[in-house]
Amino acid sequence: MKLKIMYILFSIFFVTSALYAADLSVGITAWYADWKIERKKDGITANMDEILYIGPSIAYQFSDKWSTTLVTIATPQKYTWDADEVMELRRYDIDLALNYQISRYIKLFGGAKYLAFSYHNKTNDSDGIHHAAGPGAGISFTIPLITNVYLLANLSGLYIFGNQKEDKQTEDTSFNFYELGANGSLQLAYYIPSAAVTLAAGYRYQYVETYYTEDTQNNSDLEHTFKGFTFLAVKSFNL
Repeated sequence: MKLKIMYILFSIFFVTSALYAADLSVGITAWYADWKIERKKDGITANMDEILYIGPSIAYQFSDKWSTTLVTIATPQKYTWDADEVMELRRYDIDLALNYQISRYIKLFGGAKYLAFSYHNKTNDSDGIHHAAGPGAGISFTIPLITNVYLLANLSGLYIFGNQKEDKQTEDTSFNFYELGANGSLQLAYYIPSAAVTLAAGYRYQYVETYYTEDTQNNSDLEHTFKGFTFLAVKSFNL
């Protein structure tokens, strides 16, 4: 299921890009973030220390107003949950967006969002995947400060649907859920004209609520909070 969703997202992006591409930007995105999971029904909170997310970003500007972007990040290392159980978790975050430039300073965007985490439960020796996909939309601002220095702000929301599967020693389980979330980031960017490179650093906050729609007596709804510093390096090309 995860590979199928990722294939669809990449296919949409590259078909669109091939039809309209005029300018290309390729970069690396990093996010050093912690993760807090709350099961308020059970009174359980797991605070997990910061680890690094990293991955590629690509964008095509195919007119003065329209562009497409694809950003995918994952955690090479694993988070460690040590609350009621002991688990190791690896997280994935993919965004595919179509962007519309309202003005020099404001951009609207909408597209597809994919969020997932795989985990190994050391307590009961089980493995699982929790993943979801669906629409996302938002607004971004680019504010010039001084020559070649900009303040970048981004606000977005998501409404996605997914499934959680777990392979246990005694039985396998599968539950559907939906998620609501919000994301915000603030970055300071510097553009190097001679190299056509943009460097940016800042802070990102993400909040996601998980609502299970099956076996709700045994599955407590979750609240996820992610926050930490970001870094971005992008190289631009004229095609």
